[in-house]
Amino acid sequence: MKKMLNVLCAVAIVAMSSAALAAGPPAPGAGDNSPGSGVWQSVHDLTNGPVGGGAPHAPAVPNFIPDLQMRLCAYCHTPHHAILVGSPEGGMADYLPLWSHEVSTVTFTPYQSATFDPKGGVTMNSGPSGDPLTGPSRLCMSCHDGLTAVDNYYGMNNGHPMFGGEPIFTLNPVIEHNGNQTHPIGFAMTDVLPGSGSGREDNYNLLALNASSKFVTGLTDNVNVLDRLYFGAIMTCATCHDVHNTLNKVSYQPGVANFLTLGTQKNSGICLSCHTQGGGDQGLTHTSVPPAAFTY
Repeated sequence: MKKMLNVLCAVAIVAMSSAALAAGPPAPGAGDNSPGSGVWQSVHDLTNGPVGGGAPHAPAVPNFIPDLQMRLCAYCHTPHHAILVGSPEGGMADYLPLWSHEVSTVTFTPYQSATFDPKGGVTMNSGPSGDPLTGPSRLCMSCHDGLTAVDNYYGMNNGHPMFGGEPIFTLNPVIEHNGNQTHPIGFAMTDVLPGSGSGREDNYNLLALNASSKFVTGLTDNVNVLDRLYFGAIMTCATCHDVHNTLNKVSYQPGVANFLTLGTQKNSGICLSCHTQGGGDQGLTHTSVPPAAFTY
């Protein structure tokens, strides 16, 4: 009897194993892309193509060639033989964290505005490298510039850039090279704060920001804004977005694209984190929104 039970158990295990092999592992990119859930199955999971978890603009990269080993991190990073700052491959980049991806060489026009003091150029965009795309921003543009091939990494030249054919004000993944079409980056945010004593204060937008300011989400345990500034001062793409989909545990409307923002979209919490009603609010507000209004 005992021998018969052992045989039956063995048969059951083989059957279950065969079924699991037939089904295969969960398909990357098939998840809900929820904030804070990590890179896997997010819009930056390229192991199943550059569509991410339910990304509505798929395919974002026509003819994209997936990694044969389905390496989740390899599209950007490598444990060995990384591209170095100052090398020909590194180009203008001043920040390359064990980097494997081809680096964007695009020239980015600085933001300029009569209501932003300073008004652009070297004064405003004076990051460590003098490049508006200083720090993580040039790495973001190494896919989002619409010119650099998304599947050019690890020395491979597959040659397929991101497609930016969607109309303006839609989910177009390609970022314009004209800084006047996007939020200013590459400037010392700590220098333009009113009362900073830098001589370059922005006296128009009424920034309400100090060491205790946190991104507005309507939730608790939010990220400190100053912790997201490059070298503790420079605003970059990574100031507001978490590329790894980890720290952005924000109020989120199901079924709507996850833009990896550290502040909520509802009632513009992401904007109010710095401009008016952030954690460091000093009364310099254009509006007053109760915390409960930021959650979906």
